[in-house]
Amino acid sequence: MRPKRRLLREWPVALVAVLFGAALIGLWHPGDRGSFWPGIEGRLLDARFLLRGPRPAPDSVAIVAFDDATMAALDRFPPPRATLGAVVAAAWDAGAQTVVPDFLLVDPRPDDAELAAAMAQGASVLAVAEASAGSPLPPLRDDGGFALLIGPAPSDPLPALAPVPALQDAATLAHATVLQEPDGALRRIRPLLAVGTTEGVAQLPGLAVAAVAAHAERGAPRLRLPASGRGGLLEIGAAAVVLDRHGAVPLNFLGPSGTIRTYPAHDLTAADLEGRIVFIGATAVGFGDRHATPFDQRLPGVEAQATLAANLLTGSQLRRDGAAWLRGAGLAVLAALAGFGAAGLRRPLLAGAATLAVVLASAAALQAAFLAGWWLDATSVAMALTLGAGAGSWLRRLDQHRRAINLARYQSPSLVEALATMSDPLRQHPPQHAAVLFVDVRAFTSHAEDLDPHDTTALLSVFHRLVEDAADPCGGIITHFAGDGVLLVFGLPDPRPDDTERALRFVEALYGALRTCPDWPGLGVRVGGHAGKVQAGVLGGARHRHLTVGGDVVNTANRLLEVARSCDQSLALSDALVASTPGTEAWAARAGLRPLAQQSLRGRAGPERVWVGAPP
Repeated sequence: MRPKRRLLREWPVALVAVLFGAALIGLWHPGDRGSFWPGIEGRLLDARFLLRGPRPAPDSVAIVAFDDATMAALDRFPPPRATLGAVVAAAWDAGAQTVVPDFLLVDPRPDDAELAAAMAQGASVLAVAEASAGSPLPPLRDDGGFALLIGPAPSDPLPALAPVPALQDAATLAHATVLQEPDGALRRIRPLLAVGTTEGVAQLPGLAVAAVAAHAERGAPRLRLPASGRGGLLEIGAAAVVLDRHGAVPLNFLGPSGTIRTYPAHDLTAADLEGRIVFIGATAVGFGDRHATPFDQRLPGVEAQATLAANLLTGSQLRRDGAAWLRGAGLAVLAALAGFGAAGLRRPLLAGAATLAVVLASAAALQAAFLAGWWLDATSVAMALTLGAGAGSWLRRLDQHRRAINLARYQSPSLVEALATMSDPLRQHPPQHAAVLFVDVRAFTSHAEDLDPHDTTALLSVFHRLVEDAADPCGGIITHFAGDGVLLVFGLPDPRPDDTERALRFVEALYGALRTCPDWPGLGVRVGGHAGKVQAGVLGGARHRHLTVGGDVVNTANRLLEVARSCDQSLALSDALVASTPGTEAWAARAGLRPLAQQSLRGRAGPERVWVGAPP
């Protein structure tokens, strides 16, 4: 198969393979698989957050923090229930509409009644958290509840830490457990947690979900979960939130700690909490839970819950559902195809620049989708783009390799490396000793007179092949083909002491090949040869060059071919070649070469001693 035709077949096959592979990668969705790839995807998501930068928090959510100053004044943790009740009462006085104390109030205290009375003044939500395995089951008087809950029955409810019964009657219960990624970062929160209680299994809404549902009397949330447990739909009032394949809500972080309006718990006199959901929690160093996020490696857990509430209130949570999955798969396929075409461009610099442009365009598309609220799988896009660019680059290199091989056929293998790797090959090469032979076919013109062009070309092809087959083992460089004439040089690119002997071995090998070749019509061959200093170099313009060998030695070898023609001899070799080494002298004696009288060669002033005859 011809190279061009083979290349035309390879590109479509590779294109189909890239298309199929990219589609598989996109549908596989590696950013949600195993433990390694989600970590990579998490870092790529963090980069999108950092590139976007912090955003202002909505006025509908605020935090009352037990910060360093508050904890220093109290000198104890957790704070007394009476102190916490006073803070809750102060929040109501400041206009709070919903209050969410993010503390685990699991042990009964003498001052529980004060906190319960404070929470009973308005819509309050208390936290239930996941307990360690083997913990006793707590009683739950109120499961927080969903107005509608459709989904499979929980198969393995978690043990729970619940508020004391004295506090449960004053608030709605909700879970405060967060879902950490394999790399330990926080990126999503589940809206539902099934926990075991003394009354059975309770399915609790998340802390932020319950807070938003209670805010402005939106009613109890509704949750629809598929039988597979992957995905789902959370409805709070008229708002609908599509869950990701983990059944969680991806967080759209607003910024580092303190981005959401925060007031110190020890001084709420100037706090503006009018109509807000107020989360109360610990932010002091060493107290409370902390989570790694894109903007802050130690974001307080209360601010993470407040972030989800802000997302739900504004509808700005990220989407990583089935629709985002398909969009990411489509972008992965487009990136793979673009990378395949860019990396496959023939010019390496252009291919590199185009591939970089595709990478930047893919990153821009991911960022644009992110800004629109879509968490597309950047890992899928990166893997598919790598597949496409790798396949395109491989085909380009394969094409270049074939071109190099094809072009190398137009030059001797001994010179290909120098010509291919040097920017200006042989430019500074000094004159060197070499043996030069001219070879032509006897009576070729008259023989070709009866042949059509195709047969003439076929005959020349056989002759050139025989010359090449004889020259390569002897280290000969074919510098020029001209019809039935061939110029060969022995001693390039570097001279050797036996160049003249190898030239004569070539003559013997060529005549032997002519006698045994079944495709050769029996025509004779003449050889003229000389030895001495030559100058090798590359001539031509900026785009077209050829190797040439110049000097008197080349001219003399050509004139010696004329001597062989005029004397009707097969060989005409100079004394400089025949008498150069004992080996060449022995070869001439074995061949029966005889010296002619001093010959005056055309175009040369001095005579030359010439040996003529036939090869052995």
